[in-house]
Amino acid sequence: MDERSTRILTLLHEAADYVSLEELMKKLGISRRTVYYDMEKINDYLKAIHLPPVQYVRTVGYYLPDESRAGLPKLAGKPHAQQYYLSPRERLAWISLYLLSAVGPLFVQHLTHLLQVSRGTVLKDLNSVRQEIEGARLKVTYDRKRGYGVQGQERDKRKLLNYYFGQIFGNASWEQALDPNQESESHELAAVLFPRMESDDLKQVYRLISDSEITLGVDLTDEMLFNLTARFLLYIRRIQAAQWISIDEDERSVLHRTPEFEAAARIAEGLGPLFGISFPDEEVCYFAMHLLGARVNRMEQVTGSEEVLKQLRQVTQQMIDDFQRYACVFLPNREAMEEHLLVHLKPAYYRILYGLDLENPLLENILTKYREVFELTRRSAAPFERLVGRKLDDNEIGYLAMHFGGWLRRENTKPAVRRQGAIVCVNGISASRMLKSQLENLFSAVDISAVLSLRDYESFHEERVDFIFSTVPLPDSKVPVLLVNPILSDKDKEHLLNQISMVAGRKSRTQANTVQALLDIVHKYAAVKDEAGLAEELNHYLSVGKTWLSEARKPSLSDLLTERMIRVKREAADWRSAIREAAEPLLEDGHIDGAYIDAMISKVEALGPYIVVAPGIAIAHGKPQDGVRRLGISLLRLEQPVAFSEEPRHQVQIILVLAAIDGESHLKALSELTLLLGEKENLTRLKEAKTKEQILQQLQSSH
Repeated sequence: MDERSTRILTLLHEAADYVSLEELMKKLGISRRTVYYDMEKINDYLKAIHLPPVQYVRTVGYYLPDESRAGLPKLAGKPHAQQYYLSPRERLAWISLYLLSAVGPLFVQHLTHLLQVSRGTVLKDLNSVRQEIEGARLKVTYDRKRGYGVQGQERDKRKLLNYYFGQIFGNASWEQALDPNQESESHELAAVLFPRMESDDLKQVYRLISDSEITLGVDLTDEMLFNLTARFLLYIRRIQAAQWISIDEDERSVLHRTPEFEAAARIAEGLGPLFGISFPDEEVCYFAMHLLGARVNRMEQVTGSEEVLKQLRQVTQQMIDDFQRYACVFLPNREAMEEHLLVHLKPAYYRILYGLDLENPLLENILTKYREVFELTRRSAAPFERLVGRKLDDNEIGYLAMHFGGWLRRENTKPAVRRQGAIVCVNGISASRMLKSQLENLFSAVDISAVLSLRDYESFHEERVDFIFSTVPLPDSKVPVLLVNPILSDKDKEHLLNQISMVAGRKSRTQANTVQALLDIVHKYAAVKDEAGLAEELNHYLSVGKTWLSEARKPSLSDLLTERMIRVKREAADWRSAIREAAEPLLEDGHIDGAYIDAMISKVEALGPYIVVAPGIAIAHGKPQDGVRRLGISLLRLEQPVAFSEEPRHQVQIILVLAAIDGESHLKALSELTLLLGEKENLTRLKEAKTKEQILQQLQSSH
């Protein structure tokens, strides 16, 4: 095993209880995927010494079985070099990288030496690699003189190079892995991809790309800058081997007219002497494509093709309209949100147009913590998908969901007296905004006065703030730095509350007295081995406001839409009557006031039939302050459709009424409903249901 895997195993060996995934990520400063890879290595090691593997319980974490705990030798110190080996998934990624970037003969013996595994293991891995690569319009070849290689279009090869490079290196660790002066567990393997590369080479590429920000009037995200540096180094290696990209003349003509082409030409001009190569026009255009698709924190001005920008503005407005409609919310500061979303959509448009896939390092966290926002965003992305002519993958949907999720969590009021904090986040504007909203929700007395990239932080005056929340370590900071994940788990929140309590010195005399009283009680009935440790734990526990320890449970659709909330009628006099009748169960049960019904009707009168969200389905809703007392949903099923306008598409047979108490608590139920309405068969069966029981059965069987 490598040193980090040994550290993880040591933590598990010494732990008296489960160790959560988040705790491992935080203690070792690694990503979720890296933990998974390291667990594979640990379990391979345990298997090799005939001990049971590490066990995982989804809601709790990892633990080491007693047999393994007793049978393990003492794990101490740095492991010997021969202990290091890769997980099966890492081996596949490395083999793929070597195949795709090979400029000389590549045989099985080369791979066995590089990866420190047997010939049989390499041959087995090659079969798996062949299946993956050939699924991407490429073909693995073998020649007795040249060994293994990959046949196909250079553009497809580079796409896979980027994918596998991202599989191995987290964005923030690429610089360390590529820098010859840095120690890294993967450095020896990476050196094969970039032979004879000097540390200054890396810095020069980074600097040239960074300089292009001034030309373009943008501020790239830190992770994007690392990403582009690594990609351009990979492409330079391909160009040195005379493996050039091919771009048709019409596409090049369009790119020539963009500011990004001018910036790419300057980068190529600077790289040429450094690496002793001349960049063909196609390669400069390829660089320009990447600059067009690069994620940014800020744009001084959203520029580009007038026609494209016009279409993107229309799509932005439609997406926000749709998200509000599907999520049954009214997002604040509409104009500002449109501008922020446009700043994201423009590079996303070019990434998709040019097939430049970008992995979202926060995707798994988004799916875990914000699944309902993700599903609502997926449906709201339809206008953008129509514009680009293809479905968005989960990575792109995740980036969009971060925009909407961050906006949903914004607070409209701030306390009068606040401490000052700053955020340093390398994951871009979407992650920064989401982190900011989570922290503002968590800390009622903290004002986030600055949101910074890592480069912004270098010139930031720290004396302006009391502490900094950062996604990366800041060892030279003069104020307390609280390390955070971009998406906070409940355990993260508890940990932060403890830290803030200590930093702010909030432990009162009352709390101290309470701790001492508890210690006195414990001493009466039990022997205390470590009184100081127990006192500290009690202090931590009492410092945390219990209302923050776990997110409020979000009810499901079946929790809210019970039989008593459903009405079945033959017809309604008009759409106003339909809304009133649909809302009756909520009114009778005290979920809403009568004023809420009037507010819903007024909204439709002012905005039109925006509440019609699917063929034959409408979801009526207002704002929480319009008269909502408790969260609830009711449903009216009409045998005869009622018209919400003169257009046939606004004939509605099922009217739901949502009473939301805030912008989030109803989203789980709404996302389940959205998934149900997205299937034509479900929609048909729901409209055909004749009784309350049939309606409930259909709703419950569809999610």
